[in-house]
Amino acid sequence: MDDIKIFVAHRIDQNSELIPNRLYVPVRCGAVFDEKNPRGLPGDDTGDNISGKRMTFCEFTVQYWAWKNVEAAYYGLCHYRRYLLFTDRRFRTNVHNMVQLRGFLPHDMRRYGLLDADRMERIISQYDIVTSEPAPVCRIPTPEGPQKTVRQLWDAHDGIFFEKSSIDLMFDLIDELSPEYSGSAREYVAGGYHRGYNCYVMRKELFDRLCRFQFPILFELERRLDMSGYDTGMKRTPGYVGEMLYGIFLHHVITRERWRVKEVQLLFIDDMERAENLKDWICKLLRCLTFRILSPLVDMVFPVGTPRREIMKRLFRR
Repeated sequence: MDDIKIFVAHRIDQNSELIPNRLYVPVRCGAVFDEKNPRGLPGDDTGDNISGKRMTFCEFTVQYWAWKNVEAAYYGLCHYRRYLLFTDRRFRTNVHNMVQLRGFLPHDMRRYGLLDADRMERIISQYDIVTSEPAPVCRIPTPEGPQKTVRQLWDAHDGIFFEKSSIDLMFDLIDELSPEYSGSAREYVAGGYHRGYNCYVMRKELFDRLCRFQFPILFELERRLDMSGYDTGMKRTPGYVGEMLYGIFLHHVITRERWRVKEVQLLFIDDMERAENLKDWICKLLRCLTFRILSPLVDMVFPVGTPRREIMKRLFRR
């Protein structure tokens, strides 16, 4: 089988579950700020790295570290609570076209096929790209109501996750630094399907191209942006723009080139906190049951994508 490494970006401020699967490589995101590392996980702070940009680049610090320091035939990226699904079974999806799991219990690993490395290997080796299924924009709620195009979806979050001017700057930088993607970029944002979340597995050649497209633009965007007045959420603008660039890159290679592409469902897990003892397990079970019972009500009162939901999430985390 080909050498496949799927890097899982783990937050340093959360004790999240690890999936015991030989294809997954857990990496501490922003490890330069993590002095303890009780589980001995590798970090993104060795070799050529941008670990110090964790608060602005998010999981892209892990992607950059893998690009510069690890050799593989296939490179993948996912998050501590987002995983690509390789099962034959189809699951119900939410408005973002993700399979949403309210809490995470041990049997869920097997149910969603996260332990079956052999099956994952067989599927991945047949394709050049494995990515998540795109989400219809018209289903995704926004602070300004339903939208029709990807650009309208982004614009509807102006002043919440990023400033609209950052998107315009991104297009200027694409034209300046990677003009071969300019047509695809404008074609993608005029369409009605959103490709996001930075979860994928790609052949080395494509992964290298993705990084060479994203990082020069992100570094220059960070240099030109004045983020001094941004709150914690808005400072993640480079991370959000990196996700936009990921969607543009996928659209380009899928529609304008000939690659073997497989789209699979994407699992999103609300609570991935790890249980260390019996007390933790009881608390985890109670949290899981609470999530699954109360979440439908919370979604009604605090709709996904609205400013009041973001405020509620920040208060809940505190």
